[in-house]
Amino acid sequence: MDQSNSLRRTIEDGGIVYGARASTFSPTVIEVFGELGVDFVWLDFEHMGPSPYDSRVFEDLTRAAEAGGTELFVRLPSGDPPLIRKVLDAGVRNLLIPRVDSAEEVRKAVEATRFVYDSKPGERGKASGRSSNWGAADGYIQTEDNEVCLGVMIEKTTAVDELKDILSVPELGFVFIGPSDLSVQMGHPGEKTHPEVLETIEKITDACHEADIPTGVIKTDPDEIESAVDDGHQILRVGGDLGSIKETLGERLRTVRDDN
Repeated sequence: MDQSNSLRRTIEDGGIVYGARASTFSPTVIEVFGELGVDFVWLDFEHMGPSPYDSRVFEDLTRAAEAGGTELFVRLPSGDPPLIRKVLDAGVRNLLIPRVDSAEEVRKAVEATRFVYDSKPGERGKASGRSSNWGAADGYIQTEDNEVCLGVMIEKTTAVDELKDILSVPELGFVFIGPSDLSVQMGHPGEKTHPEVLETIEKITDACHEADIPTGVIKTDPDEIESAVDDGHQILRVGGDLGSIKETLGERLRTVRDDN
């Protein structure tokens, strides 16, 4: 399999990546997204889908991403190191850890992705899974450390309070901002545009950019996407399979039925 990671290369070079969620977890949808030019496909194993502990789940998903020329972007249910190692060994390159609280928690998660971490032995184990072509890949260890990318969601006030230390964790790949859960944590459930929530998001964004950590957000309106890019965000989730079906097919059916 291809061990390169175009998402990591792009954001490290200051570029922008655009992604879409595949709520169906369909390899066909992933391949089609890739053919459309989608840079990454968001797979949410925190709230839906099959168990990420079953590495066989990722075989067809990673093959579809390779065939379509896109990257998988996997949100795990937690930063459990054994889970991180298992998913990486299945061939995934980009991981997103939700609901983090502390820098120590983040450090343990990132350390689990590396054979060498912060100039010391990391917590990644040598595998014979798909990521190493079942043990046959040349330069597997160094390549994995150079290509794997782990980020965290900042969506809890505990993480906001410890943000400076979190951003100092070596090899943290990016931060994704979660306004929905943040609004709940701040006492404004569902009010993602509440002034206090917006102010906190701005503080998170500024702190990340000052620390030279790429940031990501979810935006679906073209004007809002453009504004997010202007604000310096580099990872944009701009839609998904189910939403696109409902919007496109729903509008088409309404049009033809109104005409008749």
